[in-house]
Amino acid sequence: MTPQLQDTTAARPDRSQPLMSALSDFLRDLRKPTHLLIAISGGSDSTGLLVGLASALSAFPDIHLSAATIDHALRPEAAAEARAVAQLCSDLGIFHVIRRWEGEKPATGLSAAAREARYSLLSQIADEIGATAIVTGHTAEDQVETVVMRAERVTTTGQPENAVPSPGLSGMAPATLLDGRHWILRPLLHTSRADIRAYLTAIECGWIDDPSNADPHYERVRTRQTLASDGAGHGPDRIAAAGQGRALLARDAADWLGAYASVEHAVLAKIAPDGLNENPATVRHALSTLAAVLGGRPYTLSRENGDRLMTFLTSGTHGRMTASRVVFDMRRGGLYILRENRSLPHLIAQPGKAVMWDNRFLVANHSSLPIEISPGLQDAIAFQSAPPGLARLAARVCPDIAEKGGGDVSVWAHLAPFDRFLPVFDLPLASRIAQLMGREPYLLPPV
Repeated sequence: MTPQLQDTTAARPDRSQPLMSALSDFLRDLRKPTHLLIAISGGSDSTGLLVGLASALSAFPDIHLSAATIDHALRPEAAAEARAVAQLCSDLGIFHVIRRWEGEKPATGLSAAAREARYSLLSQIADEIGATAIVTGHTAEDQVETVVMRAERVTTTGQPENAVPSPGLSGMAPATLLDGRHWILRPLLHTSRADIRAYLTAIECGWIDDPSNADPHYERVRTRQTLASDGAGHGPDRIAAAGQGRALLARDAADWLGAYASVEHAVLAKIAPDGLNENPATVRHALSTLAAVLGGRPYTLSRENGDRLMTFLTSGTHGRMTASRVVFDMRRGGLYILRENRSLPHLIAQPGKAVMWDNRFLVANHSSLPIEISPGLQDAIAFQSAPPGLARLAARVCPDIAEKGGGDVSVWAHLAPFDRFLPVFDLPLASRIAQLMGREPYLLPPV
């Protein structure tokens, strides 16, 4: 089926300038030379992004564009729509790739699964073509919808996302690191959909309307409809201020960890006693994020557990508490943090394969034989600086892979809150924890 492009109306060139201004600023600020992979579905936002970038590119000869369309295989028309996008890219002289999300689709959580699949496929394409960054067409409307949805989840579940105060209010980051390798850049977060469509109308370029964008089965569509009917939401200044606040908190937490924290063998953290007397918001955020990493959790402590932890620390008593499968042990010498000794996995890594153990360690088997990865080292000698009881506990929650498969094994600490998606807001904190865990800092954004 040949897709029908959106009919255009009378040109409104006065509304077309915001898009080109945003894209020119974006291109000017990029480190060069660079190769951008544009994610384009054929909708107005991504089409405006692609066409606008192609138009602005003449002033930036050291920037190269490629494009990719992900066919989620959820509608019969999707394949033909992807081909229509391919034709547009061909007309513009832009290399284009179509990649299909194969396999059975989940009965629930379809939007989240589609998002994961989309970014995995985009990451693969970026690897294949050597792209510097992935660029998406998220707009100001998308930002407001995201803020409202995240704020609603915090209200109804009490579970903060990435554990910052009112995290939903910070919205999507202008840059997010994907899989530690590719930065996803969003240059249109301050540009309205109306301005993008005005630009496309002015140049007589159509777009494809996806009917799922009007299907109230999806949370984002319901949120969009609610915002359209009652005008609720958050203004751009408020969202920007929240993002700045989140970034500042991350920097303060990173500095605090640099001053007061140490980590042995990516398993046992120690916080110097003096550090617990610093700014409570900084202490809470730093400890909550560090605990998520040590516990192999993608999210930091819930509000309830964060409150419990701060009450425990301010009580001034020595003792132990457990939250989100992490042990917090307060002693005269400081606060110790490590994984709780329960529900630890036994895994097999086949030759030439890598497995994730307890969501804390990536173990790669380079040998010609399978290796078994089980919990618990034979002794606690690796943690000589820790009190004996804690050293034994730390040894029990380590992966035991020594002397297996001929010893040809690589092990990396996995940072669960950051290794898949790392918003630029959190980059200083993530890189500080990576350093403490014996890893290199995360890749800097190309802007």
